[in-house]
Amino acid sequence: MVTSMAYRLARDESIPQGALRILQEELSEAVSRLRDPGDVDAGVHGARKAIKRARALLRLVRAGLGPQFARENHALRDAARLLAQRRDAAVAAATFEQLVPEPPPNLVPLRDALLAARDAVAGAAAADPLAAAAADLELAHRRTERWPTFTRGWPVVEAGLKTSYGGGRRAMREAFRDPSPDAFHEWRKRVKDLWYHTLLLQGVWKTVQLAWAGALEDLSDALGEDHDLEVLRLAVAALPDTDPEARRELLARADDRSSELRTAARTLGQRIYAEPPRRYLARMRRYWEAWRSDERRAAEARRVADAAPPRPEAPPSEVVPPPCPPEPAPADMPQEPDT
Repeated sequence: MVTSMAYRLARDESIPQGALRILQEELSEAVSRLRDPGDVDAGVHGARKAIKRARALLRLVRAGLGPQFARENHALRDAARLLAQRRDAAVAAATFEQLVPEPPPNLVPLRDALLAARDAVAGAAAADPLAAAAADLELAHRRTERWPTFTRGWPVVEAGLKTSYGGGRRAMREAFRDPSPDAFHEWRKRVKDLWYHTLLLQGVWKTVQLAWAGALEDLSDALGEDHDLEVLRLAVAALPDTDPEARRELLARADDRSSELRTAARTLGQRIYAEPPRRYLARMRRYWEAWRSDERRAAEARRVADAAPPRPEAPPSEVVPPPCPPEPAPADMPQEPDT
């Protein structure tokens, strides 16, 4: 299994260098997960997460990639879609069990039907989409050899943050203006982008950024569970020959839980997006400049140290033997009187 160095930009590497390193690590992680013969569902879940991290990285540096952004973003999106059917079937069954841990007799047939649908998708033929997704991701990894060079510095990062923060703020308002599943799912995507971007930039002020990332993760989890409930609704609607009363009872439970999650998301969202985008971007720019200036000073110190001539070796110090202690006076020698 591939282990990533770190999902964060390092201070001693340029933005293109750091972005390329992270992208290659995430693509390798996704391929490795999909080709692991162990727990396939866990492998699909891990691969999807790696793809999401890779796409968030691309969005952060989109301003520096030019036309290559669209090609790579679409390639990763299509690879993720190959895994979606298996993921959705597993999520629907897991969400039912989370929502109704001990189902009453009238809901048991629904649970069994969802488990059967999950197992059907996980059959032998389901290996083909996984292999196709792994092959597509390998091609994307090889294309990183033609990674473009860009040196715009902070403006590249600022453009990505402007989209993830400002876009998330707008998506939140739209979700509560028109609370459709699609609107909330769109908000969740922007939240995840900002969460990943915060992790990528954690070095600018680690204490602050990791606390911020924790709040974004909580918000993403609430919106993610809300989306899983919608996946469950759609899966139940697609089941043939199920009891209408049982479906209505299950959907009522899902709606109640969704209401709780959206209330929690509103509270978190209002805090996270309290700053106007311009103020948020100005604050992040100051963090970035302080962080990078520290590296410039450290690099200059290293350059001076490397350019300085080597100091001559000091000659070995002369060893001076300690003085011999005086011989004791014979016992029969008279002592001098004290004066």
